[in-house]
Amino acid sequence: MVLQFADTFDNPSESTARVYIPAEIVTDSAFPFGPGDSYVLRVARHEGFAVTPPDSDRETIDLPPINEEIL
Repeated sequence: MVLQFADTFDNPSESTARVYIPAEIVTDSAFPFGPGDSYVLRVARHEGFAVTPPDSDRETIDLPPINEEIL
């Protein structure tokens, strides 16, 4: 199952942006992180960002198409 969610960024200050990940995604067995897990956030310039475990050697990630029903 492809997990997707659409929302807007929360900006609590000029130098901070927050992204909320809904419970239905975080609790799905496909979600790769648990409480206390470390992560690395990598930015794909002008396109988006990826959050991966620190030991990930992936340089590209295949993304599914955006589900128009979530927009």
